[in-house]
This record gives sequence, C-alpha cells and structure tokens, in this order.
Amino acid sequence: MKKIKIILWLLIGGVILMTASLLNGCSLGGETIPKNRTKEQYEFEKTFEPMFEFLEKDKKEFNGLKLYKNSIYIESGNVVKDYKVFLDTSQSDIKGEYTIKIGDNEETVPVTYSNGRLQYESKLEPLFDEEILNLVVQRDYFASLNIKETFKSAETELSDIIYQPENHSDLYKYLKNKYDMPEDTTCRIILDYSSGTIYGISILMESKDEAVQIDLTIFKQREDNQ
Repeated sequence: MKKIKIILWLLIGGVILMTASLLNGCSLGGETIPKNRTKEQYEFEKTFEPMFEFLEKDKKEFNGLKLYKNSIYIESGNVVKDYKVFLDTSQSDIKGEYTIKIGDNEETVPVTYSNGRLQYESKLEPLFDEEILNLVVQRDYFASLNIKETFKSAETELSDIIYQPENHSDLYKYLKNKYDMPEDTTCRIILDYSSGTIYGISILMESKDEAVQIDLTIFKQREDNQ
C-alpha cells in the first residue's frame, strides 16, 4: 500500500511538471522557448541582442558604437515634421548634428552629447525630445509581442522582424499620451539588421489621420577597429 502511494505521488508530480512545461513553453538546450514563439523565431530574435541591450539601459552607453541616429517623424493632416539627431559616438567627446525639417524648410545645428543631454551650438526650436533620444524599452516588452513575420535576405545581411500591432502596453500608452493621439491608434514595432554592424528599431504609432514614427539606429564598430 505504501509503495502504491509513492508511485501515485510520483505520477501526480510528473503530470504537474509536464503541465507547467506546456504552459510556459518548450525547452531548447536548457533555454525555455516562450509559448508565443516557434523555435525558429526564438533563435532568429536572439540575433538582435545588441539592440535589446542598448534599449534596456536607462543611461545609454556608446562603448563599441561608431554612430547613433535618432529621428521623430510626425504626420498630421497635410503637415509633416521631421526631427533628426546624428551623433558620432566613436570618440569620448560625442558630437553631431540636429536637423529639423518642416515642410520644405530645413535647418541644421551642431550639437554635443553628454550625460544624456544635448548641447546646441546655436538656438533651434523646438529642441530635440531627450526622452526619445534616451528611450528605454525593456526586452520583456518584445517578449510580450507576437511576431507577425520575419525576413532574412539570401543575398545580403539584411534581416528584420515585424511584430503584431498592439494597443495596450505601457510604451503604447506613453507615446499615445506624449503625442496626444486618438483612440484608434495602434503601435507597430520593426527591428532591422543590415551591413553586419547596423541595428535599428522603428516604432510606428498610427491612426486613421495621424502617424508618429520613431527610428533609432546604432552602428557598431567592427571588431578589428576596436
């Protein structure tokens, strides 16, 4: 009778462990594949690790980076506004340019970057949004999204991940409020990789009549140049 009880407890324990495994996802060599990923998607997503590492840091670190680009594109009705910052991060003294383009009018001023802030050589309004310049996106956010499709070029190093649009995350709510967008707004995320050292993310907030696109791109230094 005692042996039967032990066997029953072992069987029950096995069922519990199996159920937990099915709920959380399957295992891949000690790693657990999330339930909302296939094995191929999970492995492919890991190739964008440099972008995930950069985005999750509260204080941006440019060690090992050659260039950093950040842009905000706003379209509302017939009005188009484009704000861009381009930084040379290969030196300790980080310098670059800030460009505003509204309609056909374009202005550019030199800038320097230090401790998360931009210093402008001459006055140009509006100033670039430093919250977007130093945007933090945790990797848990990406893990929560379903993948719509992936692409990898057979001829070049170009590849990207397109995630399913969403309208419920903290990032979505933050951007929707920041740009005062309507209720029908959705958020679409695209990660891209090209030319061996270039990683980027596009965040598109889009409604019927308005669109805001934020693009961040990092250019890593090649290992032989470090």
